[in-house]
Amino acid sequence: MDTFLKNYWSLYLDFLKDFEKLTYKGYSLPYLCHLPSFILKNESLLSELDHKTFANKLKRQVNDQKEFQEVFNTFMQSHQRPLVKNKQGKVVIHYDKLLRFPVTTLSDYFDPSRTILLTKGNKSKIEKARKAAKKRKQQKSKVPSKTKNLKGKNKAKAKLLDNTVNLKGKKTKKNAIQKVSTKANNNTSVKKVKKPKPPKKKIPFYHLSIHAVDTKNVTTQVQNKAKTMLRAYEDHHLYKRSDFQTWFLNNIATVIYHLEMTRNFLKTVSVSCVVVSTTHSFRSRILALVAAEKGIPTICMQHGIISSELGYIPKIATIDAVYGNFEKNWYKKIGAPDGSVEVIGHPRFDQIFSSPKLTRSQFYQKLGLDPNKKTIMIAVREARNEDKWRTLIETISKKINLNILIKNYPSSIPHSLTKEFSFVYSTQNYNMYDLFPYVDAVVTYSSTVGLEAMFAKKNVFILKEDIAGYTGYYEGLDKLVQTDPTVLGNYIIEYFSQPNFKSYAESKRINFLANAYPDSRKSGARLRIWINRLIY
Repeated sequence: MDTFLKNYWSLYLDFLKDFEKLTYKGYSLPYLCHLPSFILKNESLLSELDHKTFANKLKRQVNDQKEFQEVFNTFMQSHQRPLVKNKQGKVVIHYDKLLRFPVTTLSDYFDPSRTILLTKGNKSKIEKARKAAKKRKQQKSKVPSKTKNLKGKNKAKAKLLDNTVNLKGKKTKKNAIQKVSTKANNNTSVKKVKKPKPPKKKIPFYHLSIHAVDTKNVTTQVQNKAKTMLRAYEDHHLYKRSDFQTWFLNNIATVIYHLEMTRNFLKTVSVSCVVVSTTHSFRSRILALVAAEKGIPTICMQHGIISSELGYIPKIATIDAVYGNFEKNWYKKIGAPDGSVEVIGHPRFDQIFSSPKLTRSQFYQKLGLDPNKKTIMIAVREARNEDKWRTLIETISKKINLNILIKNYPSSIPHSLTKEFSFVYSTQNYNMYDLFPYVDAVVTYSSTVGLEAMFAKKNVFILKEDIAGYTGYYEGLDKLVQTDPTVLGNYIIEYFSQPNFKSYAESKRINFLANAYPDSRKSGARLRIWINRLIY
């Protein structure tokens, strides 16, 4: 372990152990507070972790991440009971921004009568989201004048976000049978029209907030205990900080509030299995913990590649559904319990099997591209490493004439580099899966976009960043991974000008996928199989 990682995990372990006796109804609260959310937002603290002398401020020394994971293994074992196969219960899908399940996954693999989409929201927030979705739809879909007067099924309709998810089908008229009267030989005959198939049922949203109770008094009592403990650490380099104390006390209130809601929810609803997008937000971590106490199995989906070692431990769920062998080996190395990691992939990748919404001509027209040029797509993260991306674009453009698309994450606002270069365009609001079929290569930082592009049969170049705890995820691509944008740019030039190099890139992609995403079957189907194994 490098100095930063050693100090990072040692500091986290100190926090767990120093406040371990701060409990609420048998739950040790620091295990439910996500300390990294505080550490990673504090530049001064992050810079301290880079120094070897920081270890002198710590009580405990973590020399291997396995030591840290084993602490959480012990914590979870103290709350777990044997798994219960409750085939009559509901499958609960914790619905948050990291889940990213396509609607088709929900409609194809989940029975609406036996599934719940659990959300923290309340009706007012859902209504606000519904109105926002409607407004975006109206702005995006301008009906041509020729079709404005069309009626019935040909009329464009906006899909609205309601308190349920419409999985399939359209609204049908109230009359099941339409009668058509015709006159023949002065007799009236009635022609029956077949009853249309009813629309498929909707998976309901279930608002956790309906189980909210007043926790103000009990929270104040626990916070007072925490303040007493903090006074005992008044000279501690971290605990004496006012911003840490504010964060910690606020987290205590939030954790207790969500513990009560979750406990009440699982008392009220019979649940067979829980699916979450992560166990690092306090909501999903609490859900996984309380479920474990009831013998309810949990499946945690991998929401992105393991590019840094900071984001995917502690492992908490019964099963972690990972992309491939890289993650399975990595989790084994850091001490995940045997049999708790399975290669399931992620349903969002199943969209690659769908036909793109754009045709090739629409692709060029709507994005303003030159159809006579090759096209590459670059995925960037706002202003991060902007100088390097500028150098890369300049290097490429001196030798070859390309359309360059920039996917700006997480913002949908066109990146500033699209204004600097006339041949650089924004991907606008289009889904990457609709763009992949028409681009000739993809360039990205160490992000999930690279894996998605390769799965869509596009060759990929990685501009490697200097990030804490880098796992070397993409190192199997060899020359296609570079820290120097000029060197990477020259390889991209070779790719478009030398057939041998294109063959080299193709072979690297195929070999990489064999390890990183070895099962190309639809992930939604594989996830359903594992849910059934756990509940039947």
